[in-house]
Amino acid sequence: MPNVSKITDALRENVLFRRAMGFAWHIAGIAFCWWCSFEILAIRFEYELDPEFDWAYTEYLWLAILVFLSVIIVFRLYQGLWRFFTFRDCVVTGVAFLSGTLVLALAIFLFNGRTFAGFPRSVFLINFMLILGWEIAGRGFVRLLREWRIERAFGASPDQKRVVLVGKPEECDGLIRSLNRQAGQLGKIVAIVTEEARHKGGKLHGIRISTDLESVGELVANLGAEVVLILPPYTGPNRVRRIVDSVSDLQLKCEFRVVPSVDDITAGKVDVSQIRKVEIEDLLNRKSHDIDFERLREFISGKRILITGAGGSIGSEICRQVLKLAPKSMTLFEVSEFLLFEIERELQAEIGETKIIAVTGDVKKTYDVRKAIDRAGGIDIIFHAAAYKHVDLMERNPFSCFENNVVGTATLAQVAEEAGVEQFVLISSDKAVRPTSLMGASKRLAERVLIERSPCVTKYQAVRFGNVLGSSGSVVPIFKKQIAKGGPVTVSSKEVTRFFMTIPEAVELVLAASAIGEDRRVLVLEMGKPVKIDTLARKMIELSGFVPDVDIPIIYTGLKSGEKEYEELLTDDENVTRTEVDRIWVVARKSEAEKGSLDIGHLLELIDEQKEQAIREYAHSLIPGSRLMDGRNDSSSGKVAAS
Repeated sequence: MPNVSKITDALRENVLFRRAMGFAWHIAGIAFCWWCSFEILAIRFEYELDPEFDWAYTEYLWLAILVFLSVIIVFRLYQGLWRFFTFRDCVVTGVAFLSGTLVLALAIFLFNGRTFAGFPRSVFLINFMLILGWEIAGRGFVRLLREWRIERAFGASPDQKRVVLVGKPEECDGLIRSLNRQAGQLGKIVAIVTEEARHKGGKLHGIRISTDLESVGELVANLGAEVVLILPPYTGPNRVRRIVDSVSDLQLKCEFRVVPSVDDITAGKVDVSQIRKVEIEDLLNRKSHDIDFERLREFISGKRILITGAGGSIGSEICRQVLKLAPKSMTLFEVSEFLLFEIERELQAEIGETKIIAVTGDVKKTYDVRKAIDRAGGIDIIFHAAAYKHVDLMERNPFSCFENNVVGTATLAQVAEEAGVEQFVLISSDKAVRPTSLMGASKRLAERVLIERSPCVTKYQAVRFGNVLGSSGSVVPIFKKQIAKGGPVTVSSKEVTRFFMTIPEAVELVLAASAIGEDRRVLVLEMGKPVKIDTLARKMIELSGFVPDVDIPIIYTGLKSGEKEYEELLTDDENVTRTEVDRIWVVARKSEAEKGSLDIGHLLELIDEQKEQAIREYAHSLIPGSRLMDGRNDSSSGKVAAS
């Protein structure tokens, strides 16, 4: 016995069959509505009509069918997919049949000897309303049947998540329509929240609307919702924080998700896969900044660029953003074979006309650096992002720290001068300010290596900024892994604060700072307000759908060696002036000669002799405001003490 569903599906996919059935529906509707028009008129006059009216019904039936079928063809109503019938289709159908009614009236007027004698003119109006109802009702029924089948297939189930939707009603409507077929994957929407007071108490798609953003927590609690889905323009940091706080204040388990683009909603292009989790970056109240991208393009376009540490968090983002500015060539210099392979493969997909040169090498080795520059046929700008950055790890590896961060920078700078490089940009750190760690001290000395060089063809800059979210070794990916394992989340102290910005934002500002062209200067990025790491950890737990200290414990481990409770971007004796670029400051010129000159040769001797305490003391002697020796004494054996 043949499979009935397969036969039905085959017929539904057959265009000729669908068109034939459609025309049959139209012809039946035209004939039926024409008959009903006269029948309604007869009932209205209790069947006491002129006998000629009966003649008029049969005489002009063929003409009605011909005219209305012609209208259906001209307006291409036969091409519309009934399952996706919309309000616009209603309007087009109305215009089409109004036009057909006028044409039919004119034709009957002419066929009847330029008169309507013997023909009831009210039939035209009755027939128009009936046939319009027939066409719209038929299509509407098919659409309702389709939506009923979808709802039945993806309807609420015991394990389906309940969703509170936050956004403007217009965007909510677009999202619900766009995701209609994927309703089961999205979940069951149980409430809509907006700040537009005029919609208070209203309903959208049968879902009640609330107009109080702070009520999200109560709705989640009362309706048993497990997901809060946030639509633009409610995806800004302040509103997202208010929504998250309203839920976390009640200690509720809930996931938070966002739809990133209004355009995708209005275009009906939203897919469940585009709905992402709210990340900690969404809660950062970062000020917007104006970047002159034309100036950046002039600075980079047609230049030969070398990026050290090209596979790292900052280095790889520099590669991505520089590539968009159309350099002549871009040399990726990286000591890690795997990271170099990954970034080269990523960039090759978007290469354009830029030549990508991948070079394995070590910034401490003169030969490797020269090889990279020679392979590019010379270099115009170097972005030096290669560095050891992990504070605690560098406390336990002081010799590698200074050799890589200080000696490596000096080696790279020397080769850059010899090769006639126009500009050298060092990626520095806020940990270089009043350093308590060897890593911070090494970055401060790396700044001095550049700033104190003798005048030459190469311009030197150091760009100093704080932590970036999501970089390798930062707290965010560590917290994510700890939360994924069910905890505990480890925080060094309740009072520890750090400056944060996103990686793309930091790199945009680094490029903008580089384009300023200040020679032998330290530029500082405005980082905004510091964030408590404890608060950061708790928000990340909440965003993952857990309750801090209940589902995921937080453990305070104490400050590690070299760590500070708070970071600084400037020392008290460093004066800054605002540059013409928003959120970028430049440290006033000053000499640190009173603390002595940095002797790379002497530093190498201490590294070769493995004198840890001597390196610490030497770095301390060279840095104003250094706190490297806090809690230590002269008799220290060289073992790193906890700060």
